[in-house]
Amino acid sequence: MALILLYRDVARALGSTPYGYPIWPRFEEEVYYPHRAYFEGLVATYGEESFGEGGLRGAIERAAPQLREQLRHAHALGLEGEAQRWLEVVAPRLTWTLPNIYVGTLLYTAPAATLSVLGRPAIALGVERFQPGTPTSPAPGQTKYWYAPAEIAEMIPHEAAHVARMQALELSASPRKLSLLDMVMLEGTALTFTDLLVGRPTLATFMPPQQLAWHQANDAAIREAVAQEYAREGMEVFTKYFTTGAPVSGYWVGYSLCAEWLRRHGTDQIGRLVGLPSAEILAGLT
Repeated sequence: MALILLYRDVARALGSTPYGYPIWPRFEEEVYYPHRAYFEGLVATYGEESFGEGGLRGAIERAAPQLREQLRHAHALGLEGEAQRWLEVVAPRLTWTLPNIYVGTLLYTAPAATLSVLGRPAIALGVERFQPGTPTSPAPGQTKYWYAPAEIAEMIPHEAAHVARMQALELSASPRKLSLLDMVMLEGTALTFTDLLVGRPTLATFMPPQQLAWHQANDAAIREAVAQEYAREGMEVFTKYFTTGAPVSGYWVGYSLCAEWLRRHGTDQIGRLVGLPSAEILAGLT
């Protein structure tokens, strides 16, 4: 396992490029090539088209002005130390091989993610999505975008559970290669694992209260409707259920199914649940 402070190289390359000059030449030399496996993994996980016009290069050019300012003092957030600490907390609770952690940039797509780097799952933090003083729950009527540094306490266990499940079941880190059922169970196992570890419901951290209440009130109907699409694969169905503001949340469906499984089989079986094939989780609910 390695803790890779990629954000420092990004900040240095952006900071040393004069305003008004093209960003890519220096970025390519000082960041992209030294960390090529990471960026290729980022693109392989979500697809070049996910980054908009110009793909990865275009996304970097567009993000550069804001990213330059946000990463200038990113070291003060203390994310690398907290990431290391929480990985040490999580490590003995999972059956897995410790992954690399990239403290870097996800180009505003997420505060944290599990990527496929050199064919192996790795944890990535998007430093640019963390801001001191950010409330830990979304305001009424608003979708959460910024995260407080302390919320890494939820993100590392969540992504670690993803890594352990991907390793155990040989699942791809890319939604492009997963069925909806496997996407749902990846999130459900990660949410319930994290909830038990930190002692609070973590879905409420990023799901607005009114949306959470609606899903709770319509749980059975939601689960039944989403089940009709379990066999679908790829980014289209991922976008439908797992992007910010999706009317029906795949995160909720996974959480609801896995929480019910734990009520039936016991919370002491969480380690088993994390590595249990999706079809077997469903079978355990009948």
